[in-house]
Amino acid sequence: MSDIFNILKSMKKEDLVKQYTIRNIINYRKLDWSISEEFLYLTDVPEIFEPFEMKPHYFAYGIINSGSITIEVDYQKFVIDERSLLIYRPDQNVKVTRIEAGTKGMFVLFTKKFTDYLFESFFSIAPNSFLKNKFGSQVVLSKEDHSKMSTLFTRTLDFLITSEADNERWIYSAKSMLLALINESDFLVNRYIENRNTNHQPREEEIGYSFKKLVSKHYLTFRNIEFYAQELNITTNYLHKIIKSQFYQTPSEIINMALLSECKVRLSDPNESISQIADHLQFTNLQSFSRYFKKQTGSTPSSFRKNNILVNP
Repeated sequence: MSDIFNILKSMKKEDLVKQYTIRNIINYRKLDWSISEEFLYLTDVPEIFEPFEMKPHYFAYGIINSGSITIEVDYQKFVIDERSLLIYRPDQNVKVTRIEAGTKGMFVLFTKKFTDYLFESFFSIAPNSFLKNKFGSQVVLSKEDHSKMSTLFTRTLDFLITSEADNERWIYSAKSMLLALINESDFLVNRYIENRNTNHQPREEEIGYSFKKLVSKHYLTFRNIEFYAQELNITTNYLHKIIKSQFYQTPSEIINMALLSECKVRLSDPNESISQIADHLQFTNLQSFSRYFKKQTGSTPSSFRKNNILVNP
């Protein structure tokens, strides 16, 4: 208790509110973490938490598998429980008021600086992502989507835990894995963002958001650009121009990224055969699915499954 008091005493009041860093999290919660002050992952929910209001210097998001967290973000109260996704961002006002005993979940915390090295990309190619302030702090997922999100987190964190690379290579891998986790999470979460106010958005930004939302709903059935252009009531050339300008990717690449993400998530689950996966993803047959997957990843579906399969506890 005296250690916590000394930490609080050594920090100025304005520091607690304005610049709460990942290092502050590590120190206050007494976490065994010395790899980076720009990135931290949690495979469980610490029982020790800050009782005061803070303004994080980092992004944080994750899921709750059991139990609950009661938290205030920008003075709005949220009860984050099973199947909930929690998100908060730099410079928001955050205060945890209660963590139910035995709460389980997985979280990642990272700074803008951490993402800039490999892919300044993310915050430029995804201006409409779920990490932006306008999208709120809680998303209640369906049982199926919560399972998918749990798979994404588990696969990512298992890799980071078991990696034996030296610190520099580990950091490089962590940045790549984090980008993949964010991108795949974004596709999954976007379908829940129904009430976005677009009254004051530029037309191009509205189209970019609407396109990604349509992709998240229809990528299994419609993989041709013409369908999305028709839904948005614009030409395919105009859609290509807008998406390329906003996201530095073509519409086809974004559709393909969503499909490939779904392939990897399903292959990581041992409860579904590869032929069933091919059928669910609407490939004409197992051979066409295998050709597609190998072309995209350099690995056959069976090889990928062998190296990435998740073992249920």
